[in-house]
Amino acid sequence: MKNLIYLALVLFLFCLTSCEEELNEVPLTTISPNNFYKSQSDLELATLGAIGIHSSLDLYSWGIHYAQTWPAGDYNRGPGDPWENLSFESNWYFSSLLWDANYRLINNVNLALDKIDGVQFDSEEKRNALVGELHFLRAVSYFDLVRLFGKVPLHLSPTVDLAGSSLPESEIADVYEAIVSDLKAAESILDINNAYGDGYATKGSAAGLLVKVYVFMAGYPLKDTSKWTMALEQVKKIVDVGNPSVSASPYNYYLEPDFQNLFYLVISPAFSGSGGSGSVTIGQPANENGPEAVYEINFDQTPGLISSAFPTSVSGLLIKDWLRTYFEDNDYRKEVTMVTTDTDPLGSMFLEKKFQSTGSTWYDNSNNWPYLRYANLILYLAEAENEVNGPTPLAFSALNAIRERARKGKNGEPERAVPADYTTADASTKEEFRQLLYRERILEFACEGENWFDWIRTERLEELLNFQGRSQYYRPRLEFFPKPQSQVTLSNGNISQNTGY
Repeated sequence: MKNLIYLALVLFLFCLTSCEEELNEVPLTTISPNNFYKSQSDLELATLGAIGIHSSLDLYSWGIHYAQTWPAGDYNRGPGDPWENLSFESNWYFSSLLWDANYRLINNVNLALDKIDGVQFDSEEKRNALVGELHFLRAVSYFDLVRLFGKVPLHLSPTVDLAGSSLPESEIADVYEAIVSDLKAAESILDINNAYGDGYATKGSAAGLLVKVYVFMAGYPLKDTSKWTMALEQVKKIVDVGNPSVSASPYNYYLEPDFQNLFYLVISPAFSGSGGSGSVTIGQPANENGPEAVYEINFDQTPGLISSAFPTSVSGLLIKDWLRTYFEDNDYRKEVTMVTTDTDPLGSMFLEKKFQSTGSTWYDNSNNWPYLRYANLILYLAEAENEVNGPTPLAFSALNAIRERARKGKNGEPERAVPADYTTADASTKEEFRQLLYRERILEFACEGENWFDWIRTERLEELLNFQGRSQYYRPRLEFFPKPQSQVTLSNGNISQNTGY
């Protein structure tokens, strides 16, 4: 079949295990929706299949990390590398990869949602858990698509034949409204803990992502500043304004006492180079799905579960000078983020450290991906409070909660002197506070995929590329990535290429 359909018509593209202990999306067959979705187990398998696409190499096990982290210039790339000079064009491989996988996931979700009302479940709790999960996954996919590409076709019902496969692209505002609708539906129906366990969305996952969506709607390109008030109202439902380090009831989030707890501490690498093998030494496992995990994409080495190829996207890469020098020398987050001594067995100074390989080969790592940390919600509280009310004591309290955790260092160490709390002497205006907040987001989430889209929503991409010494690569077109040209060409005018490609 022609490779022009931007929404794949395969209804199930997953298998549960392989000899490589990895959940890959593998086109086994086309299963008619009339022959499937008959039982609770069918819907459970369909939902697991959608999660499998979300966690696949095409998306959160590999592909989307490139689009999130590499253009931001966190890592050293060779001269002429398209990630370094931002020279990707309309035939860019990653555009097709991310577009196709997201629409494949969306169609699987749409099919499951279309059939689930007619299926008998053994408990309402499990039905709600799956319905909420499906709405959440669709919201995540469209949130990624609209930030990557801008205007995209909005499919909210199943595509089961060619006639329904090509829709006109929707305005960015309409895509965001669909995302908000899905997240509100998920928040209303999900429990604090998902009946299916770790790796599934919860009420807090949906509520927290809705905060992030409002923040992005307030920024570029929509610039709907009314969403700052909505973001502030939403985040106050989750973060305790009296003590932002912990969440408000009924949520159970709090900042990990030790920043290192969020990531595996690898003290000896498993191998060097792609495809090698060896024995990794882990000094401390990450506290995955812990108190700071609003939503984590789960990976595991256990046969039958999802294993991650992601860490090789960054293992062996050096942090760029601009990011290395952005940290104060004694900021504990710096030594968790990168190698800071020339005696570290991991190797070179300033080697990326947050996501070192934890397996023996490129495909068997167990690092979860922290899609949304509680720390992010605390900083969104600080940002939204400042935008609505200015640099109030609450805004400073939220910002300083993140800096206080960074001062604690390793468990049992005396508290460090840096990073010190900010005061009104550091910021007495909204703009001054914004600059402190923007800086803190880079320090806290370095190498975690937040920077690129943050810089676009705050209209600071040109400024940051100039700061990095990459001003010659800035072009206005970088607000979005190119849409797959094959989809544009064969869409009969339904899809338009982004400006500049």
